[in-house]
This record gives sequence, structure tokens and C-alpha cells, in this order.
Amino acid sequence: MHRSPPLFHPTPKLHPSAMAYVSLESNLPRPPTTMSWTSEYSEPPPYDMCDPPSLLTAAYTDKMASFPRPQDVASSSTGVPRAPWLSSPRRATANLSIPHLREALHSLESKMATLLSERDLLESKLEQAVRLQSPVQRVPNDLLSSIFSIAVLDGDEEDSITLSNLMLVCRYWREVAVHTPMLWTRISMGTHRSVDRALLKLDRSRSAPLYICLDFSPRMEHGTISTESIITAMDLIRPAIWRWKTFHLTVPNRPQAHVALTRCRESAPLLEVLSIRVAHSMQEDHYSAPPMPLFERHTPCLRSASFTSFNFGWDLALLSNLRTLRACPQLEELVLRNMSDVDPESCASLVSEGSDQMQDDYALARVSDTRTIHLPRLRRASFYYSGNLRTRTVFSLLSFPALERIELCYLDNVSPILECLRKQSLTVLPLRHLRIESCFMNELRFARLLPRLPALTSLELVDVEDVTSNLMRIGKEMVQWLRMYVAEVKCETVKSVWGEPSLS
Repeated sequence: MHRSPPLFHPTPKLHPSAMAYVSLESNLPRPPTTMSWTSEYSEPPPYDMCDPPSLLTAAYTDKMASFPRPQDVASSSTGVPRAPWLSSPRRATANLSIPHLREALHSLESKMATLLSERDLLESKLEQAVRLQSPVQRVPNDLLSSIFSIAVLDGDEEDSITLSNLMLVCRYWREVAVHTPMLWTRISMGTHRSVDRALLKLDRSRSAPLYICLDFSPRMEHGTISTESIITAMDLIRPAIWRWKTFHLTVPNRPQAHVALTRCRESAPLLEVLSIRVAHSMQEDHYSAPPMPLFERHTPCLRSASFTSFNFGWDLALLSNLRTLRACPQLEELVLRNMSDVDPESCASLVSEGSDQMQDDYALARVSDTRTIHLPRLRRASFYYSGNLRTRTVFSLLSFPALERIELCYLDNVSPILECLRKQSLTVLPLRHLRIESCFMNELRFARLLPRLPALTSLELVDVEDVTSNLMRIGKEMVQWLRMYVAEVKCETVKSVWGEPSLS
């Protein structure tokens, strides 16, 4: 009978040594199938610092680790198991590569910064080399300074906008402009001028002649002008008084003008133009104490002096010896405006001009020095409300062979002045322009003067009447007669009550 196979196979009998091996293998701990990165011996992997090269290196290390090395066999024979975190090549590689990579990046950044600096340096050198090749950069400094001076100082006043634009072109032009003293010689100070800019110009002008203008004109927007501001401005420019070439002073009243001029005690060897103007001309103030002498009475180059509404306490001193005019032989322009006349009673005595005055009682103030004052370069003279007695006395002592233009305005009787012009014409008088306004004169003296002026080209008679016995007014016949001697004749008179001019 055929037997079926048994359902359970009997356990085979093993050798005792084999039984010991089986029991030993069963007691060994089995490694976990998955490694826990959050165990108590390790930290989560640095995903942010993981990069492909490190992963490839770790994989290659794992593959090579599958082959036993002698030291590994020796260690395994001891039977001591190793911790899983010590046998992780990926973790060890990541920990060792972070400082190295950071140091490598820092080194690259340092090299890049050095290269960028070298690039900027090379670019600046290239730009400078290209600029030096331009024709403008090859212009000499002296020639460039002359061009700047012509552009900025072409008119009477400096063109500050042009100067600022020139300094903004490039660094080279700015250095040339700063080291050109002539560009900084126009100094203006006043209520709307900066004191700091004046100091800057005084420093940069070095020893060049200065053109000073102090304008403290009273204006509504400026308010009241204090005397302290005028004193501050004068004290600022006083140390450079030896460099003054022109000096213009405009102040509201006469006391402020006196205070300002008391600072002008040093000599001014380069001064050519002096102008003093008082805005409020209707003030009547007198000073008992004589003022200090201006500029130590040393102005050898003065050629133009203008005083408007200014009383310097010099009425008697002016007519005593006329030292100021005698000290200015190079004077080219003489202007006297808005000055109170000399008081005849304050003079020592009055003398008559003589019997040849055709019964005219014209008096002159006696002067201590009757020598003639020679002004060979005087070309323009203007007397505008300067006092009849003062004007006659000064004019009678002058010698002016180069006079070309004269204006006589608001002087009452100008017949003595016309006689002085006639006497000067006996030698030489190249007079080209004559203006008489709001004065009266002797027609016969005027008629005797005109034939002596062959160079006269312009004659202006504004509101003029004669002083003869018949009181004849200038009419069309006289105008036609004047045109026989003068190319251009202009006669104007004040209109009558009904608005009709007196000349038809």
C-alpha cells in the first residue's frame, strides 16, 4: 500500500557545534532596516547645506565601504559593534565642507573686490588720458585765466553766474579759476550781500587791485539799515585799503557816511574812482568837529571823484586852499551834486571880479592860495545843485585844456562860469557837449563864447533865460543862429500854466 507523505517533516538532527552557532547568531542584535535621524545620538540633516557634490562623494564612500578592509576585519573580529552615526560618511562630509566652502567664498569675494578696485583705477586713468588729449586741456593756465577774466569781467559788474558755471565744468577749470586773482576783485557788500563771500574774495584776490562797492541804499524790503552793519563792512575791507582801485559808498544819511569814512585813514595809492552818495539829500546836518583827513591826503592816481548830497564839513576848508584838487593832477572827471552852498558871511571877505563884468556884481570867496590848479586830463565836469558861490570859486581856479563835456544845472546865474570857459578857450578848449539846465545867463557872454568853441557838437539849453535888461527869451531866431555854430541844438523850457511850451 502506498503511503502519503507526512504533513510535518521531522526536524533534522544537527551536530552540537552547529547548534551553538545557531544560538549565537540568534542572540546578535539586528541592525535596523531604516536609520532614524532624530535619534538621541544625531541631529536632523542640514538640508540647506546639502549639495550634489557632497552627495556623490558620500555615495562613492558607501560603495567603497562594502568591500572589507584589513582594519575593518580586525575590528569586526573583536565582536564590538559600531554606532550608526559614526559610520555615516554623508554627515562627516557635510560637517567638514561648510567651513571650507565659506572660506572659499570669502576668498573669492576678496579677489573680486580687488579686481573691481583695479578696474576703477584703470578706468579713471583712461578717462584722464582721453581728457588730456582734448584741445581744451592743453590750453596753458595763463591763457585760460585770461579767457575766464574776459568772460566774467566783461561789463561793469562781474557775471557771477558765468563764474559759477566755469567752476562746475571740471576740476581743472575750477583750480584755474580759484588761482586767478582777477576773478575775485569785485567785492560788493550791502543789505542783500553775503559777508562770507566777501571774505572769500578778499582771500582769493591775493594782492590784485580791488573794486569795492558798499550799497546800503534804503529800501522798503530791507527795512532799517543799522550803522553797525556799515561799520562791520568797513572794518572788513579796511586792511586792504592799499589795494583799492574804485570805492563806491551809498548810505541812507550823512552821519552814517561820516562814520564809514572815518575808517579811511590809510593812504590809497591805487585809488582811481571815489564815489560817495547819501540817499536822503534833504537833510541839513552840520558837524562842528573837523573830520579826519581822507586817505592821509595821498591819492596820486585819483581820476574821478563824485559826492552826492554829502556835507563833509569842508565848505571853508575847500575854499581856503583846495588841497584835494591840487593833489589830483590826473583827475579825469569832476562831479559835484546836491551840496549846500558856501555861506558868504562865513568867508573872510568878498572881492569883486573887476570893472569888465559889464555892471554885474559877481563875488568870489577869498582863497588863501590863488595859484591855478592844473588838471590836464580833466574831460568831464558836472555841477548839479552844487552851490553857485562854490562852483564859481572852484571853477575860476581851474585849468582844463582837455575838457570835452560840461553840465551846469540848478546854479542860478552861470555867466561867470561861461566867462571862465571863454578865457580857457583863448588857449585850447576841445569842448564837445554843453548842457545848461534851470539857470539864467547873460546872452552877450554866451554869444561871445560860442565862436570860441569850434569842436562843439551838442548844445542843450533846458529852461534857460537870460539876465539882460530887456529879458529876451530864447526864440526860433536864436535857435537858428545857434545852429550856425553847433550841429545839434536842443532848447527846452518849462511849459506854461495852460500846458503850452514857451517856444513856438
